Amino acid sequence: MTKRYQFRKKVFLWLSFLAIITVSCNDDYLVEIPRDFLSPDNTFVDKAGFEAGLTALYANARGYQARNEGLHEKAWEVLFGQGADIGFHIDNKNFVTDYTIVNSFNSTARDFWRKSYSIIKDANVLITRVQGEKVELSADEINQVLAQARFFRAYAYRVLVWFYGDVPIIREELTAPKLDFVRDPAASVLDFILEDLEFATQNLPTANPSGARLSKAAADYLLAETYNATQQWDKAIAAADRILNDGQYDLMYNRFGSMTDKPGNVYWDLFRMGNQDRSGGNKENIFAWQFEFDVDGGAQLAVERAWGPFLERLKSPDNKQAILKDEFLGRPVVFIRITPWVETGMWDDFANDIRNSEENVQRVFLVNNPESAHFGEPIAATDANYVRNLFPYYKKFTHPHGHPQGYDTGGRIYNDWYVFRVAGVYLLRAEAYLGKGDNTNAAADINVIRSRAGASMVAPGDVDLDYILDERARELLGEEYRRITLSRMGKLVERTKLHNAVSGPTIQPFNRLLPIPQVEIDANKEAELAQNPGY
Repeated sequence: MTKRYQFRKKVFLWLSFLAIITVSCNDDYLVEIPRDFLSPDNTFVDKAGFEAGLTALYANARGYQARNEGLHEKAWEVLFGQGADIGFHIDNKNFVTDYTIVNSFNSTARDFWRKSYSIIKDANVLITRVQGEKVELSADEINQVLAQARFFRAYAYRVLVWFYGDVPIIREELTAPKLDFVRDPAASVLDFILEDLEFATQNLPTANPSGARLSKAAADYLLAETYNATQQWDKAIAAADRILNDGQYDLMYNRFGSMTDKPGNVYWDLFRMGNQDRSGGNKENIFAWQFEFDVDGGAQLAVERAWGPFLERLKSPDNKQAILKDEFLGRPVVFIRITPWVETGMWDDFANDIRNSEENVQRVFLVNNPESAHFGEPIAATDANYVRNLFPYYKKFTHPHGHPQGYDTGGRIYNDWYVFRVAGVYLLRAEAYLGKGDNTNAAADINVIRSRAGASMVAPGDVDLDYILDERARELLGEEYRRITLSRMGKLVERTKLHNAVSGPTIQPFNRLLPIPQVEIDANKEAELAQNPGY
């Protein structure tokens, strides 16, 4: 091989290498166009793609309620009131049962932050992409996507603002790493929530055939709540009026649904298997999370496991296992031990209120083990069994007469679960009337619910925020996000001290907010993500 040939070969190789570098640096060649897998670029262009994205968003938001969908059980217990006025964890060193152990390294504080921002991320992707140039949707279809995504973004910020106070507002899809988040004032976050909800109520459909998808009424429900939080009483009343004046919605007054042949009453019927669906005649359902047994994506509802006493640990006087799992009791294991106030103290008409009837609150348990000589006898409460194993069992959390074979062993049920129902609208409007100083109308709204329950009427002079919170517990136990309700009404610390003898002694005023997760503070390297006071 001649030297001239070797030189020409080297020149050719170098020129080829430079050409490759030049081509590689051309922006057109750097843009990846996926052709054999889904990505935001090729998914969010047509109706089918956005429907898939919305389905995923519904599922992500359902994770506040569903087991193993972003929140550990110890986390969602807090959302529903563990460590507040209605309950505590049986392990008194559990998060917020003992407030002295609450800190920024705890997984529960981290879980709520990450779950909420995960929902916001998914919503923002849809909000940003549906307004792109290549979208193949009509103007109405675009608004339907925006309305649902903006509702769920508001729903997630609702958790964040009442759990953490000031939090970063993220308005659009993030396409690059961001390490300089700052906390926006809680007042700005509430304004942002209202903007999203006002758009949602103007663009969501009015018709609500099933209660499984968002409608105008769902947005109005959250609007009423948020207007109350910002003391815009007339706007809250107007939002509630839009629901209550819509003929689609009403309280259920007569027995209905799948088990009217069983002993019970209309309140009991509200929580039976399949009865939540509006297509079955339930006019009270505004929006409910969907659960299905043995279906991909059907998820699990762990309310039975969480709220009921650990019955299988009970012993009969002859030292046999007193309670065997059956279709009436399921398998509760007490993650949230109700406070004595919830057992008896909150019932101001103990004997007449059907929400406290024996069908809805089981207080007497009979030995059901046929091997015991005490079969059929009531089990007596003792110091040893009372705290964990023998306390009132709220039957809305289980499937009496309805544990189908195949899922009655783990304390998990598959009812659809109310997010909002009409009873809550009356209580929100009562709160708004009270805020205006109109105790007469506040009492009238509360009495609509109490009348359905067969309870005595409340006098206008007896209505205050605490009475409304009492009524919310009687009506919405385990349905409402109790910690959010108490926080937005400024009552979390006060009522925890008053009604929770386990958690109350350790809660301090700064515990009205959770700590900002330390892992988020540490990752935010280009700006200060300030910690909440006290942590």
